[in-house]
Amino acid sequence: MSFAYITEKGAIITHKNGRFIVGRNHETLLEIPQETLEGLVLIDTVQVTSQAMVTLLACGIPVTWLSSKGYFFGRLESTSHIRIFKQQKQFLLQDQPFSFELSKKTISAKVHNQITLLRRYNRDRNIPEVNLHIRNIMTMRDNLRRSETKEKLMGYEGMAAKIYFSALGHFVSSDFAFEKRSKRPPLDPFNSLLSLAYTLVMYELFTAIANEGLHPYVGFLHSLKENHPALASDLLEEWRPVLSDSLVLSLVQHHEIKKEHFYRDEETGGVFLTNDGRKIFFREYEKKMRSINQYIEGKHSYRRSLSYQVAQYSQALMMEDVSVYDPIWLR
Repeated sequence: MSFAYITEKGAIITHKNGRFIVGRNHETLLEIPQETLEGLVLIDTVQVTSQAMVTLLACGIPVTWLSSKGYFFGRLESTSHIRIFKQQKQFLLQDQPFSFELSKKTISAKVHNQITLLRRYNRDRNIPEVNLHIRNIMTMRDNLRRSETKEKLMGYEGMAAKIYFSALGHFVSSDFAFEKRSKRPPLDPFNSLLSLAYTLVMYELFTAIANEGLHPYVGFLHSLKENHPALASDLLEEWRPVLSDSLVLSLVQHHEIKKEHFYRDEETGGVFLTNDGRKIFFREYEKKMRSINQYIEGKHSYRRSLSYQVAQYSQALMMEDVSVYDPIWLR
């Protein structure tokens, strides 16, 4: 099974004889057997014929459109998975103790994972400033565990995140130096990579949420907001250090993506990957998603683990039992 990332400008996706064909200017660039395709990510002006769209919908293969700057345009997906009574429950539990306790559990796991990632990267370096940052994040973690309101919980989480990103900056070269998290637009190469990684993982979760029949825009942690898939954003939290941050650090430290793989948009001042940079990023991202982990029982790919966590959330929701959901904890 495979995910395909189509970045070539002017490419057209057609369907013929059980295969999706990616072509441009009467040249075939890629052929993908229908039975092996799990999902498509299309960049900018890639076109899909109506015949191919119908087949994608019939097979339940989601298609995500992103801009060349990594911004989300939209999705093509079947509605056959919708489970309206699950979605009703999501709305009913919005401001109930279930949502707050699950928020606290999820954010605790996220902050734990941030601490663990920093300790891993600082094990050999033993940078004093990073050790101090870790201790300060631990203080925020203890405070958020004692929080009695969602506002205080999110306040401590925000402070922990600010300290965490300051610490991450100690592990990158001068070409990727950054002072803080910036987005919409990202103002430096490191933040550009983080933003794209978060977007891709969030829409992996979006797909898993839709497959469970849940409403991606109704969460338990983030408030309802126009055009914001709150549940996908909620379930992303524990995965940010595990998947996105670790991937970006690896790409930078192993020099797989370099300074020349970025450009600065003159209009917004944002920094974005070039087409060559995106190809490298998508290749390594897909390797990461296919790699095996043991954070849940047995050995599974990260993509399968994301789906498992969404299914676990669905079960906790229907049972109204926070103990059913176990976030991912880095070891």
